[in-house]
Amino acid sequence: MPIITVFYIKLIISTLLTLLFIGAVWKRALFEKWQQNQQDQVVLLVSFLLLRLLPFVGVYVLLGQEPRNDVPFFYYKAESAFRGLMVYRDFWSYHAPLFSYLISLPLWIWNNPRAIVLLMVLMEALTVVLTYLSYKKQRPEALLLACLYWMLPASFVFVLLNGQEDIWFWLITLLIWRQVVARPENYERRAGLLYAAGLLCIKVTYIFFLFPLLVFVRRPLRMLIAMAIPGLIALAILYSQVGEKFLMPIQHTSVLLTPNLFSIARPFIESIVHVPESSYTMANWIGLLLTLGTSVLVAWRFRSRSLREVLPSLFLVSFVSMMIFQPSAPGGYATSYLLIMLFALIDPLRPRHLVLVLLFSWLLVVQPFVYVYNGSPSYEAWSMLGNPTYLFEYTLQVLNVGCYVGIFFLAIRSIQRSTPSPK
Repeated sequence: MPIITVFYIKLIISTLLTLLFIGAVWKRALFEKWQQNQQDQVVLLVSFLLLRLLPFVGVYVLLGQEPRNDVPFFYYKAESAFRGLMVYRDFWSYHAPLFSYLISLPLWIWNNPRAIVLLMVLMEALTVVLTYLSYKKQRPEALLLACLYWMLPASFVFVLLNGQEDIWFWLITLLIWRQVVARPENYERRAGLLYAAGLLCIKVTYIFFLFPLLVFVRRPLRMLIAMAIPGLIALAILYSQVGEKFLMPIQHTSVLLTPNLFSIARPFIESIVHVPESSYTMANWIGLLLTLGTSVLVAWRFRSRSLREVLPSLFLVSFVSMMIFQPSAPGGYATSYLLIMLFALIDPLRPRHLVLVLLFSWLLVVQPFVYVYNGSPSYEAWSMLGNPTYLFEYTLQVLNVGCYVGIFFLAIRSIQRSTPSPK
C-alpha cells in the first residue's frame, strides 16, 4: 500500500478517534458511575478489545498489512536474538542490551513481525491498567482518563500501527513510584534495581530521569549502589563479549531529528553562524546539558515536596525537557508520557486542557509524515520557508514545540500544588 494512502487512512482513523474522544468527555458522568459501581474492569476490557485488539486483528490479520516504521528493524533484532546471536557484536541495535531478547520472546509462539506489535499492545495495556489502579482512589475520573488515552490518535498510531515501545519508560517509572508509595521509608534499593532494569531493557535515554530523581531520593547512594550491582555485571559481560561495541546506543545521538528547539531555531542560528554536520555532536551535548540542567534545577527548586506526590510530574518535566532541548529526540518519544500526562496534569472539565491534548496528539501523527514526505528538510535559510510545503511543516514543528512548553509548565504547576514534606 502506498505510503500516502497509509497516511490518509491514519487521518481518517484519527478523525474517528477524536470524535469518540469528544463523545466520551461529553458522557464523562457515565464513566464516573461505572468506576463507582465497580464496573471498571469490564469497561477497561471492552475498551481494550474495541480500541486495540480488534483493530490489530483487522489491520494485521484480516487486511494482511505488514508492520511499518521501526517494526521491521525490531524484528531484525528480535529474530537475531531468537537465533542466539550476540547484541552489538552480531547485529545492530540502538536499544539497551536486553531489549532485543525481550522482544524476541513472542517469536517462540509466532515468528512474525506482527508478534512484536502485539507485544507492544499488551505492554501498553499493562501500563494503562497499572496507571489506572494507581490513580483510582484519588481521581473519580480515572476510568475516563484511561479510556481517553486509548482514544488518542497518537497512542493508537504509535503503538498499534508503528509498534513503538517508549511507553515502557513510564511503566518502569510507575513501578518505582508504586514502591515509593507503598513503603516511603525504605524504597531506595528496590527503586535502584527497577531503574537498572529500565536502563538494561529499554534505552540509554532513560538515564535523563535519573539525575532529577536522585535530588528527591532520601538516600541516593543506596539507590546508586543497588543500580550498580546489576549494571556492573552487565557491563562486564558485554565488554568481554563485544568490547567497545556496547557503546553503540550512544552513537545514535549524533543524528538530528525533529521537532525540538534546535530544529525550529535553526534558521535563526544559520543566519548568524553555519552549523556543519561535524558540529551535530556538539549540538547534542549542548542539548544534553540544557535537558539535565532544567530538570535538575526544577527538582532542586521543589526538593522539599513529597516524592510520592511529585514523581509523575517530575518524570514529565524530565522527558519534556529532553524533547525541547535534545536535537536527537524524535517526536515519538512523546508516547512515553502521553498516558501519565492525562492522569497527572489534565482536567477533563477544562476545555483548554482537552484542546492541548488533542492538538498535541494530532501533531504527533501529522508532523513526522509531512517531515519525511518532504525529504526531511533542515531549515538552514529563511528562504526555504518560501516553499508552502516547507512553511507548513515548519509551522507544525513550532506548534509541536509550543505543546511541549505548555505541558512543561502544567507539570511545574502540578509540582507547585503538591504538599511540602520532608523526604
